Amino acid sequence: MLTPRLTLISQAADVPEPVLLARLSAFGALPPEARARVAVQLRDPELSGAALHALGRRLRDATAALGASFLVNDRVDLALLLGADGVHLGRRSVAVADARALLGAGAFVSVACHSVDAVLRAAEAGADAAVLSPIFATPGKGPPLGLAALREARARLAAASRDVALLALGGIDAASAPACLAAGADGVAAIRADFGGALPAPLTG
Repeated sequence: MLTPRLTLISQAADVPEPVLLARLSAFGALPPEARARVAVQLRDPELSGAALHALGRRLRDATAALGASFLVNDRVDLALLLGADGVHLGRRSVAVADARALLGAGAFVSVACHSVDAVLRAAEAGADAAVLSPIFATPGKGPPLGLAALREARARLAAASRDVALLALGGIDAASAPACLAAGADGVAAIRADFGGALPAPLTG
């Protein structure tokens, strides 16, 4: 799959499923090549296994109909069962290599990172993407790293000749997303923000 320009992360306590699906459907007006740069990530850790699986099936159907990608947070077993395009791994998840062994070489694997050093480690582990957060202030996620962290991560990846996508997460909305892309991010991810059916564009280029 292509690196997402925008990833919508499910969290029903903040964004009920009907709202998430409505936000996703708004991208239907985009051309197919743009819809392919949208992803939905199944998260909702408070749900039971059965409820998470049921939600995942609905999100898998919605993304398939749109031509968008579908990712699963942490649960490699659910990603495999739901036919997801990939998985997002946290600090307590399996290793990148183990996720690939289960999902196949073509699976998209992203890794949660909370420092620039962690971005480099994710690249060394063979991740497709490093998700750096929090860029801006967001509830319960600690001090924001700021745009400077994206610039530093991009520079250090280039210096190390590491080919990994850099995604920004944390307090990002439609207004701030272009600044993240201009600072070196390849894409952004968000839970609460409504992008109005438009992909974020970089400030230049």
